[in-house]
Amino acid sequence: MIMEEYLPVMAQLMVQFSLAGLYLMTKVAFTEGMSPLVLVAYRTITATLVLAPLAYFIEKDKRPPLNLRTAGGIFILACLGMAINQNCYFTALYYTSSTFVSTIANLIPAITFVVALLLRLERLDVRGIRGRAKVLGTLTCVGGAMIVTLVKGPSIVILRGLKANFLLVSLMDAIHPSSPQSNWTLGPIFILASVLAWSAWLNYQAWAFKNYPAQLTLTALMCFMAIIPTAGIAFIFEEQSAWTLKWDVRLLTYIYSGVLCTAFQFFIQSWCIKKKGPVFAAAFFPVCTVIVSVLEPIIFHVDVHVGRCISTIRNRHGLGTEPNGPSGSGYSYRYGVLWTLRLWVRVNRVHFHLVLLESRDPTRCHP
Repeated sequence: MIMEEYLPVMAQLMVQFSLAGLYLMTKVAFTEGMSPLVLVAYRTITATLVLAPLAYFIEKDKRPPLNLRTAGGIFILACLGMAINQNCYFTALYYTSSTFVSTIANLIPAITFVVALLLRLERLDVRGIRGRAKVLGTLTCVGGAMIVTLVKGPSIVILRGLKANFLLVSLMDAIHPSSPQSNWTLGPIFILASVLAWSAWLNYQAWAFKNYPAQLTLTALMCFMAIIPTAGIAFIFEEQSAWTLKWDVRLLTYIYSGVLCTAFQFFIQSWCIKKKGPVFAAAFFPVCTVIVSVLEPIIFHVDVHVGRCISTIRNRHGLGTEPNGPSGSGYSYRYGVLWTLRLWVRVNRVHFHLVLLESRDPTRCHP
């Protein structure tokens, strides 16, 4: 009974660890000339090849007939969750950084919660401790994303020493001396589009397919139907040479992303939506941000600023106050709310000083 209760939590944590590895691996593959659009197409094809035989044999007896209405709904899921979300996400990752993208992705729980309220998939009682925790967690996640977007602050000196002495850094610089061209205008636009598409995917699946009996088949059909839009977009915008397969980090990224971060992730998300609802499935994204925020500066020579750390802390405790997250008891809700209120005051105090420092001497906050 206890194992069954915590199984969705453990599955979501495994998904976030696999996503963190994908973000870092993808940044390396981009320096090898990998196209983000071709990546999405190949990972969709790989996921289909993995899931199709499993779904056929495992769910052969409980798979319902596929009618036109169900097929249309699955195609909408494929477009939202893979064609729009994944293409926008990896394009944003190409133009910005892993930490920035994963931090802005923390808006997904907040947006998913608001949309779920509008669709009546979630209930909100502001008079109770659960309702207040939901509202406070949502505001905390939004505030954290705004901080990482608008305020950098001074860089943290401790991580400079770590990355200077890390053996992998010199190896990475020797193999991958160049980086993709940054575009901090298009990057945030693409990641916001990705967040909106993923939130819509979570809520639409909870609304239209909550009682679908064959989750593995549903995931396989989504991946199969996503091949047409993802491959079509890549075929239109990319040259033929971008599709070439070699034994390099790009091929490893295609396989890793297709098996773990598409087939495994989408199946787990669909299963958790059925078990716990869309807000629960979205509530674990801050975990990935913490992992990426620690590893990216060590591996990729990226400076970590105070604003980004404040954002990570803020989003982490936004997750902690969500009643649909890992916490389970009424005591933990009250503790999370009180803890976050105290943290909110301290973080806003530091945030205010950073804004003043930046207005007086911008060179100190942007080295």
